[in-house]
Amino acid sequence: MNEALLLSAALLIGGPRTEIPPEQVLPRFEAQCVDGRWNAACPGLRAELELALYGELQVLQSRGEIDREVLRSAARARFPMLAELGLRRLAKIGSPEDREAVLAALDHTSPGVRAIARQMLEVQDDRFRKGLAPWMRAGQRNGFGALVPDEQPDATRLGLAGAVGAKDAATLRWRPFASDAREGRAVFTTRLSPEQVLQLVAKGQKSFDGSQVPGRKQQEAAMKSMDSIKQELQAAAARGDLKALQELSQRVNQQMQAVAPPPGATSLRAVAEFATEPAQVRYVQLNATLPPRTKDGKAVSKPVTAAVARDEAFGGETVLVILY
Repeated sequence: MNEALLLSAALLIGGPRTEIPPEQVLPRFEAQCVDGRWNAACPGLRAELELALYGELQVLQSRGEIDREVLRSAARARFPMLAELGLRRLAKIGSPEDREAVLAALDHTSPGVRAIARQMLEVQDDRFRKGLAPWMRAGQRNGFGALVPDEQPDATRLGLAGAVGAKDAATLRWRPFASDAREGRAVFTTRLSPEQVLQLVAKGQKSFDGSQVPGRKQQEAAMKSMDSIKQELQAAAARGDLKALQELSQRVNQQMQAVAPPPGATSLRAVAEFATEPAQVRYVQLNATLPPRTKDGKAVSKPVTAAVARDEAFGGETVLVILY
């Protein structure tokens, strides 16, 4: 994708062109879109401002230093090329204000912007390495393509129809850096409690705690144990030792019962990134209308996993992970 096409894509996503005189854009934005105000014209006004700032910084960077406050504003921009420019000119985290701007860029919809923010945080921020870093998903695109924003997942298609239109639905914040459409994973955070989130997205459906959903390590340990028992069974059969065969059969049954999730939890997938105790993570199955599609072109409904828990990596907020 060439730069002109990328620029056009960024403007379309950021908002339509306002087609008003440039000198009127900032006054209108300040009058209509700050201090909690926002209306249908604001995305377009913001896109106009960010495009103008990008042009100004392109000129200023060839002349020398740019004020770091301006660079922090650029790093927080929705326009991918402006956010990238701001981060690259910041270069390193030199103050708490810098860190907040880089953390904001970590949630940019463009994987290329997120990658730069991640590099800065991994070098200088121990809190990031121990907290958010395990949640980070690598971008799958390179070059200018990495600046094309990811599309926010459709809540209804993910089985979150119960949250659509609810008064608390707006508190579900999509976290692009922890999500990956190719992996079939969408992550949201909220100030709601885990119980409130479960009520919102899966009202009346049975949930299971993390101890009832086998993770990879538990499954690997169980497989190793079963391999050992299998060898003992073969040896006992070769000896014709009926007593040993009976005892080993009982051990197999016990092992199967120990690792088998309860009925209803068999299709759930564990989320390894949660820092909390497994028993504090709640899992529930949702039904989502997702590909693959049938030959007649109709979408097929399939079960997806919803995992909910508080996590200190996100400042103690509740994290909702959808695996589809």
